[in-house]
Amino acid sequence: MTPQEEKELLLRVVTQLVRKQLEKGGFIPYGATLGSNRDVQLLMPKGMKRDVTRAELDAYWFQILRQAITAGECKTACWCADVREQAEDGTLVPAVLIHVEHANTFSEDILYPYRKDESSRVVFGEPRSEATEHKIFNCS
Repeated sequence: MTPQEEKELLLRVVTQLVRKQLEKGGFIPYGATLGSNRDVQLLMPKGMKRDVTRAELDAYWFQILRQAITAGECKTACWCADVREQAEDGTLVPAVLIHVEHANTFSEDILYPYRKDESSRVVFGEPRSEATEHKIFNCS
């Protein structure tokens, strides 16, 4: 698989789980790795305080994901959280933030705005991506 195909596979699995969690009314930030055999390993936090900051999430998940990639063959990893982003009109709207990295190519933050339709099904809007520095695969 190419790095792009690995990212797409991991994002498909992660966003499906996110959708299920949001539709059930709860969401706990979690991480995931994609192994060399296309196996996805979910990493659930042992404990997470409410209203955690972005810096706290980064620090926690970078440490946990580094441990996971050291333990196995993994070149793609991510973590995700339910956040609020500012819309053009200044209001805060719900979104899912996914930080995803590949060991050799990309590191990016992807925001998936979402809403619930009339049957309480989660509908994701168009994702927006921003390149970031490698932090999971950069152990320096």
